Amino acid sequence: MAVHALVVGSLVMDLAFRVAHRPEAGDLVVADEFGAFRGGRGYNQAVALARLGAEVTMIGAVGSDGYGDGFLQALEREGIDAGRVVQMRGTSTGVAVPLITPDGRAGFVQYPGANRYLAPAHCAELPDCDVLLLQGEVSAATSLYAARVIHGRGGTVLLRPTPVDGIDHDLVSNATIVAPNQPEAITLLERLGADGGLPALQDPTSASPEELARALATPERGAVVTVGAYDAAWAAPTDGEETAGFVHGPDVATVDTTAATASFNAALAIALAEGAGYEEAAHLACGAGAYAATVRGAEPSLPGRAAVDSLLTEHGRAGFPPPSR
Repeated sequence: MAVHALVVGSLVMDLAFRVAHRPEAGDLVVADEFGAFRGGRGYNQAVALARLGAEVTMIGAVGSDGYGDGFLQALEREGIDAGRVVQMRGTSTGVAVPLITPDGRAGFVQYPGANRYLAPAHCAELPDCDVLLLQGEVSAATSLYAARVIHGRGGTVLLRPTPVDGIDHDLVSNATIVAPNQPEAITLLERLGADGGLPALQDPTSASPEELARALATPERGAVVTVGAYDAAWAAPTDGEETAGFVHGPDVATVDTTAATASFNAALAIALAEGAGYEEAAHLACGAGAYAATVRGAEPSLPGRAAVDSLLTEHGRAGFPPPSR
């Protein structure tokens, strides 16, 4: 029985450059490679979910341009319900320029375009789902509206709080899983802290990833903190006895980390929805993130379930079990 997933999020055309180093002010850096890839954290999550076997509906916004047409065609090819992706006049599809260094790490410049105009009204009459995935690349008001609806129905809401600037206590409190990277977790705890309903760690910058995950978890919310491209600390929703740990991903040659976290989040969401515990789900998510980091470009790097299982087996680890849901 397939997991039903809903993604409310961004669609961004990536104009990606591979560079020896990122430019300082006044520098001219000549790129070694260039490629144009469909991406955006919302689109990447939706495609990753579909390739991993979920039935996916996406809500988002693109411009009335060639990039927007390409996104709608690609969503259809992936078997994703894109009937709620709006094509807006008077604005362009979102565009980003990833600058990828030889270690595979990516830095970005992004123009949000149509993504900034995705409004709560576009989320009217949300379909039922097992899990809703959110990020920070559309308005916080839109994400909060969707989170409240699905949370109110008892569904799972997975929040990847990136970029972290617009993430507030209301949105975090309506998430049932919060999945920041390590710097984002530190920022959330520093900004929200005790006044925002999160524990006030004395110095989040010196806390271990496991301590950050524990601090973000509550009786109603689990937390998974990614470390690098494909390691993770996790803390299950606390219910008297605390359960937390750390999972190392497979050791792979990193090529491009642009979509590694989207692949990670999709696998995490599916594994938890299929009945896996947090440790097993984090293990599978690390495998999906590691695979994505071995392929150049966001969209091409997103693996199917067989590819994740093959990578994990190659490293002596278990792949996806049959779903228990």
